[in-house]
Amino acid sequence: MGAAWGRRALRAGLALGALALVLQGLRGWLAAKRYEFSPAEIAQLARHHAGLDHELAFSKIIVELRKRHPGHILPDEDLQWVFVNAGGWMGSMCLLHASLTEYVLLFGTAVDTGGHSGRYWADISDTVISGTFRQWKEGTTKSEIYYPGDTIVHQAGEATSVQWSAGTWMVEYGRGFIPSTLAFALADTLFSTQDFITLFYTLRVYAKGLLLEANAFFSTFGC
Repeated sequence: MGAAWGRRALRAGLALGALALVLQGLRGWLAAKRYEFSPAEIAQLARHHAGLDHELAFSKIIVELRKRHPGHILPDEDLQWVFVNAGGWMGSMCLLHASLTEYVLLFGTAVDTGGHSGRYWADISDTVISGTFRQWKEGTTKSEIYYPGDTIVHQAGEATSVQWSAGTWMVEYGRGFIPSTLAFALADTLFSTQDFITLFYTLRVYAKGLLLEANAFFSTFGC
């Protein structure tokens, strides 16, 4: 009995050690790699168009991003507004760029909504184009309201309460281990709404983003 328990403890210890090494390696890779975008670039571009009609602002932002990052923004035929149900809130996103370590998307809601932000292995920043966004940070007793032109930074590991007013639209940039965010983003779809069509749309557009990035990567080697 004791020997069996000892073997199980040893296996558990080895598994935890291996996991720690993997996480440390992942952390080092994320810190050392070169990124296509920067939070400051996306925030500045969004602020430049804040206050405009959101559809006009988004069209201008897409055009500008394609000029700055040719081959890294999904073509028009792959752009799609997809519902997102997560943390009790409901919004809609249009993915522009996605890789294993970055994403750029347009996000917002046509109705009042709010809930839990999620806790990620990624840094996420949002710049408001229209409407208002309210955030209540963990460990505090007061919330803050953000307006067009403001940028909200959600650091890796943080959790907040979030609330959007109807007609709030923003530009979002994420950097980190992006697949880790999918569990939260898809949990309500899987276990609450069971909207498997939206699940398919979400996974399909992310796959298209990954394929676009793979093509851009190999094209640098003349493949």
